[in-house]
Amino acid sequence: MERRDFLKYILAAGACVCSGCNIKNTSNAELNIIKFSLCYHCNLNCAYCNHFSPIAPKYELPYDVFKKDIKQLYKLTKGKIKYFEFMGGEPLLNKDIEKIISIASDYFPTTQKTIVTNGLLLKNMPKSFYKTCIDNDVQISVSNYPKSKEEQNEILKIKSKYDNIIYIMEEVKEFAFINLSKKSPIKPCDTFECPHLDNGILAPCTIISNIKFFNSYFREYSLPVYDKDYLNIYKISSIDEIINFLNTPKLFCTHCGYAHKRKYYPWKISEKKANEWYNI
Repeated sequence: MERRDFLKYILAAGACVCSGCNIKNTSNAELNIIKFSLCYHCNLNCAYCNHFSPIAPKYELPYDVFKKDIKQLYKLTKGKIKYFEFMGGEPLLNKDIEKIISIASDYFPTTQKTIVTNGLLLKNMPKSFYKTCIDNDVQISVSNYPKSKEEQNEILKIKSKYDNIIYIMEEVKEFAFINLSKKSPIKPCDTFECPHLDNGILAPCTIISNIKFFNSYFREYSLPVYDKDYLNIYKISSIDEIINFLNTPKLFCTHCGYAHKRKYYPWKISEKKANEWYNI
């Protein structure tokens, strides 16, 4: 899939490209996508956020941590990853984003890279940020959440200057309910579509990666996370181990209804209530 085709796919799919990044075939020894949260927190705080950003602590992924992880990821994959997504929270809140982009391109020059942002901070980004994106062939995908007319105009103004790298997705009118519960009747997922790497720990999806925020904030509804739900990239030696991990059902999924018969609710700002994520 060419870069423009991939961006068109993102635009058509909405905020998540999950349906296109399953990993089934180990014979090719190539990963389709790895996602990184450059920040846990966000400046928008959407209800039903599947990264749990409204209840996450303020945190920016340090450049040194990312550099260490990207080196190990290259060691394991030999650069055989098609796509990187830099996400959040809100990734533009990370002051080291330019350095992160550059080091990612140093190790993975042919991997297609996209920043997924709500776009509100684009007007504050220095020219050096846009130059770094252009020099490293990084696309900026703007999630089109409801905004004021002034905010919309500011984003369009920036897009007019950098139209070749900025894409505005379809308007976000609703969010999917994760539908967490203590005892879900839903069987575990049999594939994992959004591999998420955070501080050396690979999770098969952003929900498993970030469930720690929900568990910490809503202790009375906290859900168990099991050893085999995660993979430490410093304790393995090959890409095949990653692929096998991503093709193995996870016990945590018995507590999550996100991938099955999704319910959708109108977009709104979070009130930081458990029922935005948990089936109470």
